[in-house]
Amino acid sequence: MIQQSKQLLLICCLMLLVEVQASQRFQANFEQSRWETQTSPVRCELNHPIPRYGRGSFVYDAGGELVFTMHIQMEPPITDSVANMLSVPPFWIPGKQKELAQVGLSKGKTPFYVRRDLALRMLYELEAGMFPTLQYKDWADQQDDVLVALSSVNFREVLPEFQQCISQLLPYGLSGVQDGIVRFGSGRYALTSAAKAELEPIRLFASQFKNTKIIIEGHTDSRGHRDYNQRLSVRRSEAVSNYLISQGIAPERIITRAFGERTPASSNRFPAGRAINRRVIVSLSKTP
Repeated sequence: MIQQSKQLLLICCLMLLVEVQASQRFQANFEQSRWETQTSPVRCELNHPIPRYGRGSFVYDAGGELVFTMHIQMEPPITDSVANMLSVPPFWIPGKQKELAQVGLSKGKTPFYVRRDLALRMLYELEAGMFPTLQYKDWADQQDDVLVALSSVNFREVLPEFQQCISQLLPYGLSGVQDGIVRFGSGRYALTSAAKAELEPIRLFASQFKNTKIIIEGHTDSRGHRDYNQRLSVRRSEAVSNYLISQGIAPERIITRAFGERTPASSNRFPAGRAINRRVIVSLSKTP
């Protein structure tokens, strides 16, 4: 009887070993688990590093919605597939795991992109102490089950900061950013405090959305020689460009143009019209 019990125990251990070998699990342990926030008036992030795998992120952009993404460090998938999103209790919480949804798995370095409803459910599960876990077949030969878990350890401590950031986001998103128009005095090209304030929404969104170009177009009124006005419009464009660069915007993201007096927005016959024409227009454009 004792011998049979030993054999049964050995068989169970071997089965467990096979199960472990057939799975790949990525998860921060108790000491490693941390959550980090990055906040600004236009973007809130709640990031969770996963050792040997990558980083899970809850992201809320101004004018947008809550999403969850996973950025991986390892070799990315080369084909699209599907994964299961599970809610798994840690060993200190009694209960069984439950399936939340099926999610798409896309090729590339950011294979998981989860939209609002499921992303919100994941936050709820984390707040309840559960571990939202992605389950899919490995990207090499589909032989192993891969489990990627978000640890709820230390989550509740940073959640209020993320929620406060969301409550303070600007009410409009990138598509709602209107062109900035900087006005100048006659013959002037230096930026005033009012001009810098006009550029602030552009700077804020450009600093967060790296896939944008900034287009700067300089104009003048028609007073003075045409060549002088062309040079003046160049200086106005450069003044705006240099200011944005001084605020941390990469020069290669900026496109400057100068039109001199060629494209008036109003009649140059009267002082009010000439004041309107002495301008630089600054706009954001998404890159493909």
